[in-house]
Amino acid sequence: EESLFQTDRHLFNMRVDVVFYDVTTFSFESVKKDSLRDFGFSKNGKFNEVQVVMGLLIDSEGRPIGYELFPGNTFDGKTLEAALEAMEKRFGIRRVIVVADRGINSKLNLKRISEKGYEYIVASRIKSLKNSVQEEILSDDGYREICLPWEENKETVRYKVINYLNRFREGKQTYELEEQLIVTYSSRRARKDKSDRERLVEKAQRLLQSQSSIKASNKRGGKKFLKETADSQVSWELDQAAIEKDARFDGYYGIQTNAKKLTVNAILAAHHTLWKIEESFRIMKSTLEVQPVFHWTEKRIKGHFVVCFLAFLLERTLEYQLRQANIEASPRDIQESLNTLTFSLVNIDDKSYLIKNKATEISKKILRLLKISSIPNMMPIEDFKQYIK
Repeated sequence: EESLFQTDRHLFNMRVDVVFYDVTTFSFESVKKDSLRDFGFSKNGKFNEVQVVMGLLIDSEGRPIGYELFPGNTFDGKTLEAALEAMEKRFGIRRVIVVADRGINSKLNLKRISEKGYEYIVASRIKSLKNSVQEEILSDDGYREICLPWEENKETVRYKVINYLNRFREGKQTYELEEQLIVTYSSRRARKDKSDRERLVEKAQRLLQSQSSIKASNKRGGKKFLKETADSQVSWELDQAAIEKDARFDGYYGIQTNAKKLTVNAILAAHHTLWKIEESFRIMKSTLEVQPVFHWTEKRIKGHFVVCFLAFLLERTLEYQLRQANIEASPRDIQESLNTLTFSLVNIDDKSYLIKNKATEISKKILRLLKISSIPNMMPIEDFKQYIK
């Protein structure tokens, strides 16, 4: 990782001021747990199989910097400290803005990022903030309009910057983090939030029809809109107050940051770029078929992920080089194009020949970009040995 990182840094003039971090899980077709494989919250919905947890660091171009593997029962928020240590010790990265989603947003994590001299941009749990801050968020005073290029139809979004003192206790010590809370409001998000809540309320109503299954249900599902009752005949009912409170925040989204020198546009753009790390996990799980993992010893499991990391780095590097040459190709396009670079074996008069199959236009562009010379359309099989290195 260190060697590849330094090579990339010099080869592509790589800037790593902004580092994106997220966590996912990779499953095994097994129920046998050990020091690394364990049961935990699966991001793939495979709760009956053991898994490992991966924390992945990427740069703003989507290229992987490094990763850490954790036991399958590790909580997302507890993985960040190891990743920060890796950045500092293995890669010598000094000035970094960590961009992450809500799963990493714990007060202790933010404190650790600050103590290392790093900055952070993280999604905020605005529904968990104290009432005075929530009322300021919901007040129309102070909002401005901004046009974000990634919004559908270039929809105008309203935003407000709130100076926020994030105060918390750890043991007997009280800590304070001076932050800015950037709140945006979008009518498109409001429609989505409403639709998501209505779907959860429907799930809650279905749970009420089978109250014996409610306790086993996930709190983050429809159960969040249910409450227990004192009625001896009915144990649960819809929590109308929780539904109404949730509806107040339709369309609002918060971002916490200590990067005060950045503009609002830069902060929103950095946070929006989190989709690249979510896409990275999708590529690893689908295009590269990292899971299910068919290894059982810790040494081989770690080896498997080294190979997968290398494959992902090669894919992202090729994607980046194509983009620099104004050639747009998705990871799936690249994979399918490379898969067309094949031959058919034919026998003519007791002699074997290789005939090159038809390749795609993208695959031809890839070969030209990488300065790989073309192979004859037909050749005796013994002549092919010169192309094998």
